Amino acid sequence: MEINTEHIIAYLENRLSAEEKEIFDHLIQDSPELKKEVDDLRFILQKADDLNLQRQIDPTAHWKKVSRRIAFESYKNKAWRLLRSSAAVLLIPALITSYILYNTLNEWNNKPIEQLEVTSAYGLVSKVTLSDGSEVWLNSGSRLSFPERFTGKERNVSLSGEAYFKVSSDKENRFNVTIPGNLVVSAYGTEFNINAYEEDKNIETTLAKGHVDVSEIDQPSFRTLHPGQQVTFNKETNKMDVADANLLVTTSWKDGKMIFRRASMAEIIRRLSRHFNVDIKLEGKEIYNYEYSATFTTESLSNILQLLEKTAPIKCRIIEPEQSDDYSYSRRTVIIRSLK
Repeated sequence: MEINTEHIIAYLENRLSAEEKEIFDHLIQDSPELKKEVDDLRFILQKADDLNLQRQIDPTAHWKKVSRRIAFESYKNKAWRLLRSSAAVLLIPALITSYILYNTLNEWNNKPIEQLEVTSAYGLVSKVTLSDGSEVWLNSGSRLSFPERFTGKERNVSLSGEAYFKVSSDKENRFNVTIPGNLVVSAYGTEFNINAYEEDKNIETTLAKGHVDVSEIDQPSFRTLHPGQQVTFNKETNKMDVADANLLVTTSWKDGKMIFRRASMAEIIRRLSRHFNVDIKLEGKEIYNYEYSATFTTESLSNILQLLEKTAPIKCRIIEPEQSDDYSYSRRTVIIRSLK
């Protein structure tokens, strides 16, 4: 039987005949290379399905649609019950309608506000539109918590990971991004990037447009950024430093790119590990001194490792996931070894 990509896809989608499927199963058992190709393609198809489902979800739009329907049905039922039993006096229906409308609006304003949370899967960039129209891009492995609708004088959200914010302008209601236990980034209408993964020792806030204020939680002092500036907060020393930033390097991830400019090997493996959801281990002290400048868009992990090998005396080895007794799989591991 001739095996190609279309044949493998037909097998994964159960479009083969019983006889063809039986033959294919025997081929997989006899060929580790074919089994790996089938597993890789299955993984790609599953991730593509997950991405399509995630992009179709718009919690804010769904909530607005449901809430309008609930409010309308509540108003219609109350009005009908009262009007049916009221006297044929023109003033009474008007008073009843006004009363019901007031109660409906009052109930809506007093209704508890649900807190929502969106998490971006590893290897994916997700986009969320908040109730005020603000747009947020979430990088791989990031989490954003926010209310279903904003009330009061402040618009508060919470971030773990990395996100790019395009905040709708509202001079009366400040927009606050809290990094729990550390910082608050505040603005009224602007665009900025926050890199705040829990496992990193630094939190970086980079301003693209407008201006933002960055302060420690429960501290009165703050730093104001101007476009092109970045403030770095060290969690261990609680020290803030402001410097100029390369916006292309800092924010290109939201457009599906990874750009490095004289980046250390430590930064390279940190970003690759998050993007591809792999464990990367370095063997050899010399590796930490290597620096790279590169731009990656659609390259696979194998392609990127091959390019790294061509520019430095290193050897990269990928250890594929292994199935445990409970049928779960370990994470892929990459070993980068110095050849010196």
